[in-house]
Amino acid sequence: MPRQPLIDVEGPGPNTRISWTYTDGSNHKHTHRSVYAGRISVGQAAVLVSKLTQGGEFVPADVGMSMLQLVVNGFWHPTLDHAWHTLDAVEVSRESPDADTDLVVLVERWAALKEWDPDAAEEKLSEELGPPPDQDDEEEDADEPASPAPAA
Repeated sequence: MPRQPLIDVEGPGPNTRISWTYTDGSNHKHTHRSVYAGRISVGQAAVLVSKLTQGGEFVPADVGMSMLQLVVNGFWHPTLDHAWHTLDAVEVSRESPDADTDLVVLVERWAALKEWDPDAAEEKLSEELGPPPDQDDEEEDADEPASPAPAA
C-alpha cells in the first residue's frame, strides 16, 4: 500500500498548512510547514496525492516549494543527499499564510507536472551547497605534495 499523507479538508480555517520532511541517507530528518492562502478542497488534495510516488515522495523544487537540504545542510553530500521529500500532511488551518504563493497557484503547479525531476534538483543543490568540508579539503590537498620535495 502506498504511503499516504494526512489529509484534513474538514477542519476550521481559511488557509492550508502543508508539512513535508527531508530524510537524508543517514536518517537525519528535517520537517517544514508552510501555510498557503486558501482553503484546500477534496479535489485539490487529490491532485497533490495523485502526483506522489508510491512512497509518498515528491521533489519540492519542481513545484516551487522549499528544498529542505538548504536548511539542514551546509553542504551537498553526494552519497547521502537526494532530492526526494515526503509529503506528511495537508490540513485546513487558521494560521496566517507565510508561503510566497497561494494555494491555487501551488495546486496548478502540481497539476501541470508531468514527472518529478530529481536530477535537476540535485544538480542545483550541489551547485548551491558545494561539497562537504572534508571532501573540499581533500581535493585541495591533492594538488599539493604530501611532503616537501627533496633538495637537489
